[in-house]
Amino acid sequence: MQTGIKIRLFKAGFCTHPGFIVLPGSGIKPKKFPAGIALIEHPKAGYVLFDTGYHPDFHKSTRSFPERFYAMVTPCHLDHGENIAEQLQTLDIHHSAIKHLLLSHFHADHIAGLVDFPDATIHCHQAGLDYINTANRINRVRKGYLKNLVPEKANQQFSFFDSFTIDIANILDLKEQIGLYAQDWFHDQSLYVVNLPGHAAGHIGLLIRLENSFVFLLADACWLKDSLAKHIDQHWIANILSDDHHAYKDTLQKLRRCYELCDDSVKFVPSHCEETIANLMAKGWMS
Repeated sequence: MQTGIKIRLFKAGFCTHPGFIVLPGSGIKPKKFPAGIALIEHPKAGYVLFDTGYHPDFHKSTRSFPERFYAMVTPCHLDHGENIAEQLQTLDIHHSAIKHLLLSHFHADHIAGLVDFPDATIHCHQAGLDYINTANRINRVRKGYLKNLVPEKANQQFSFFDSFTIDIANILDLKEQIGLYAQDWFHDQSLYVVNLPGHAAGHIGLLIRLENSFVFLLADACWLKDSLAKHIDQHWIANILSDDHHAYKDTLQKLRRCYELCDDSVKFVPSHCEETIANLMAKGWMS
């Protein structure tokens, strides 16, 4: 099926955690976790950005306590010219060309660059925005949210997904149902927003149909591809940060089954898997 879709992967900074947090047994040596971003070119909708990665505003938002604890526990590294708007500019893509910005969830490493896209419609799950707006300051920081990263003007930009009715098995032509449900975003069978609950409030991913394969942007439904391929679970400390740990485990098990059934036709892309993102970045535009 020819969809005319093109996709390109970027990294906008990275954070560090002790390796054992996501790969038990790998010790305390810090491991880099890139803030992965995808730019999708849709033949009718134009440029679609999946998440925004880190931005200098992250450092501004974590100067005071309790937000400073976030930066201490999850150190952010961002070189000059590395935020996504600057990277797009080097490709002659002005921020105003981004008409649609999809947020997988509202953790700081996924939304920090919102400020650079005042012209885009921001698409997300209502539950994500509700949490960052209503949770108290301590709980927001404890769960990885920085409310100051959502510009006040952005409240006029939001559009919400609210109807996940298609089992992804029907999209991928699998013989058994998976139990993860999607919405056909532009009603053309090219981009499917997938409900992936558990990691954060309103957590979603994006299933992209290319000509002969699919790319599945998993956001933080798992942190490493090995979580799917080798059934490696994150450390219990990481589970504390989950919005709903039981829902997280359920989503992960369903993704593992999906991986078993269609790894040959689907590229599974966790937002923080260094190896996966680097390999796809080396390929440039995929169509």
